[in-house]
Amino acid sequence: MSRTVVLERVQKNAAGTASIDNSRLSRQRVYIFPTAQGWVYGLMLIVMLLGAINYSNSMAFMLCFLLAGLGITCMLYTYRNLAGLLVTSTRPEAVFAGQTALFPIQFDNQAGQDRFAIKVRQKPGKISKSKPAGKQTSIISGEQSVLFYPVQTARRGRIKAGRVIIETQFPLGIFRAWSNLDIDESGVVYPRPSGEKRLPAYAVSDEDAEVGKATGTDDFAGFRKYRPGDATRSIAWKAYAREQGLLVKQFSGKGSETLILSWQQVAHVQDIESRLSQLCLWLLMAEETGIQYGLQLPGIEIGPGSGEEHRQACLEKLALFGDGNERA
Repeated sequence: MSRTVVLERVQKNAAGTASIDNSRLSRQRVYIFPTAQGWVYGLMLIVMLLGAINYSNSMAFMLCFLLAGLGITCMLYTYRNLAGLLVTSTRPEAVFAGQTALFPIQFDNQAGQDRFAIKVRQKPGKISKSKPAGKQTSIISGEQSVLFYPVQTARRGRIKAGRVIIETQFPLGIFRAWSNLDIDESGVVYPRPSGEKRLPAYAVSDEDAEVGKATGTDDFAGFRKYRPGDATRSIAWKAYAREQGLLVKQFSGKGSETLILSWQQVAHVQDIESRLSQLCLWLLMAEETGIQYGLQLPGIEIGPGSGEEHRQACLEKLALFGDGNERA
C-alpha cells in the first residue's frame, strides 16, 4: 500500500543517501556531471576557441560563445529536470523463486514544469556495471508516473531492491543528473513449486461431512449466497447473468473434502527447501481444483479454506518459514 506523501521531508541514511520513504529529491541531493558526449562537446569548444583566437575570427568567436551558452543552459535544464521531484515506493507483488520481482517507484511531479526521460538504475558495484531498469518515463506537471524496478529472485523469503539511482540526461545528453536513493519496501518470494504432481490423501472433517453444509459432488441441493473464499468454479454464473446476484451451488452428500497439507507428508524429502517446494505445488493444485485445504508446519497452522486471500496467506507462511521476521 502506498505511503502518504510528505512534501517537505527528505530522509537520509548514514551514508548521506536519501531513502524512498515519501522523499523529495531536494537540490542538495541532486548531482550533475558531464557525460562522455559532454566531455567531447567541451573539448570541441576549446578547439574552436583556440582557432578563433589564432585567426582573430569574430564569427568563430560568436559561434563558440553561442555553443558555450547552449551548454550552460543545457546543464541548468538537466539539473532542474530532476530536482524537486517527489518519489514514493510501494510493496511489490509477491512472486515465486526464479521470477522477477517488480518494485513500483512512483514519481509525483508537483512542480510547475514537465519532467522528461527519468530513469531508474541499479547502484553499480565494484565489478558489475550499472544497468538501466525498465523504461524511462516523462511526467506532466501536476501528474504522477510509475516505473517498475526489476529484481531477479533466486530463493524464497523477503527481498529488497536496496540502493538505486534516479537519473536523467535530458535534454541533449551532454550532462547527467542523478540522486542515490534506498528502497525501503520489501517483497515476498514464494518457494518454487516443484515435486510430485499427485495430491496426497484427503482428510475429511466432521463439519464438512454434514449434508448440504458444503459444496459436495453428489445430488444438487440448491443455492446459497456467495461467501469470500468460495471456489469460483462453484459459482452459479447463469444465475448471476440473470441478475440474481452471486450464488454458490450446493450439493447433498458428504460435502467437499478437505486437504490438510502437513509437514509429515513431505518428511521423506531430506532438503527443507524441496519440502516447501512440494507443499507449494500441492497448494497451488488444490486451489486450482477448488479443494478446501489447510496448512500445517512446525509451529504454524492455517485452517481449511480456499480463495485468493487464503492462498496468499498459506504461500506467505511457506515463503517465510524459518524467518524470524515472518508475520503471524
